[in-house]
Amino acid sequence: MLGVEHQFMIPAVFPSVIKDMHRKGVSISEIARQTGHDRKTVRKVIAAPEITEGRKPAPPRARKIDPYTDYVQRRMAEGVYNTRKLYREIRAQGYAGGLTQVILYVQPFRPPRQERATVRFETEPGQQAQVDWGVCGYLEENQRRKNVYCFVMTLGWSRMMYVEFTTRGDTGSFMRCHLHAFEYFGGVPREVLHDNLKSAVIDRENGTIRFNARYLDFALTMGFTPHPHQPYRAQTKGKVESGVRYVKGNFWVGLHFTDVADINRQARVWLDEVANPRIHGTTGVTPFSRLADEQLQPLPGHRFDTSHISYRQVGRDCRVTYQTNTYSVPAAYTQQTVVVKETEDGRLIIVNAAGEVIAEHRVRRGHHQAAVDPAHYAGLPAPLPQHRQPLAFQTSGDNNWGRWAPQVERRALQQYEQVLEVSGD
Repeated sequence: MLGVEHQFMIPAVFPSVIKDMHRKGVSISEIARQTGHDRKTVRKVIAAPEITEGRKPAPPRARKIDPYTDYVQRRMAEGVYNTRKLYREIRAQGYAGGLTQVILYVQPFRPPRQERATVRFETEPGQQAQVDWGVCGYLEENQRRKNVYCFVMTLGWSRMMYVEFTTRGDTGSFMRCHLHAFEYFGGVPREVLHDNLKSAVIDRENGTIRFNARYLDFALTMGFTPHPHQPYRAQTKGKVESGVRYVKGNFWVGLHFTDVADINRQARVWLDEVANPRIHGTTGVTPFSRLADEQLQPLPGHRFDTSHISYRQVGRDCRVTYQTNTYSVPAAYTQQTVVVKETEDGRLIIVNAAGEVIAEHRVRRGHHQAAVDPAHYAGLPAPLPQHRQPLAFQTSGDNNWGRWAPQVERRALQQYEQVLEVSGD
């Protein structure tokens, strides 16, 4: 007769139960007694390899960024890895997620960066602005390929930034960008630190700096002291160096534009909505909030003339040539040297040696075009028609051309043969 404990014995037990009991330290004999199996069977089950039931992996959870990953991939192919820039762009397309999803998605694709240690140099409010001037890329302008120069000015204390793009890197453009930056900031710092570029410094020898005369006049008029930094000491203007990297990585990379004016329109929006309202990594506050305490000098009462200036000689046709186009001047100045000024608002002003304006035109943007004022030719005689001597005449068969031909004596062929025979001897 079976004992009471065998009345509840399970005749068939899953192998996993036997293995689990063995892992818990139950002896083979006790396992056999509780499960009703022979000890040999228990040993076989324990020695058999584990058989686990396969489970299908759970499908990935849908993310808010998923509908925008194709766009992000295209932008990364264009070199855009700045997650805040990408975040702004897909937010404008309807993305409702957070910045973290963008960071996590971009991180595996981001190329490694190498950072170098630098020494931080701080300045007092209103003391200094740092300027950098470099090439960002190129564009097609008036059917010509031109470099795109990027001007960046950063105020040392508030970290307020100004950026402007131009296709000209001359002194006029350099001063014009300064002026626009001061007007954007609402004042002038006491000094400006920049490279030893030809727009500002003619040469530097034995510690003596010879400035570009026009740029020095601009600095004195605006009320700041120019300070070219020491050669091979780029870290002395680290604020603007980091600013240039920020412009290239956050604004310029992946930018789509039509012309320089379009670039600068987008740059102004970027300055007002992204660069200057952001919390700066060093100061911990926004540049806009610090600007009020920057203590800049007031702007001068009159606006400095930042026209592009060049010298030209008036041709015999009463015109000067400027960037492949011609512009008329009064006939009295033929063969004289004049000053040609291209103003910021697109006028071409021509000045004589006495400083008097003798002609004014709108700048032509094409090639080989002429801007002519008929009044400049008043009093000149009308040009005479030019007659050229024909090189040949077409005549009929009556040999009329013989009237103009030289008269040559006609001889028989035998006479020429006799001459040849004599020559042959």
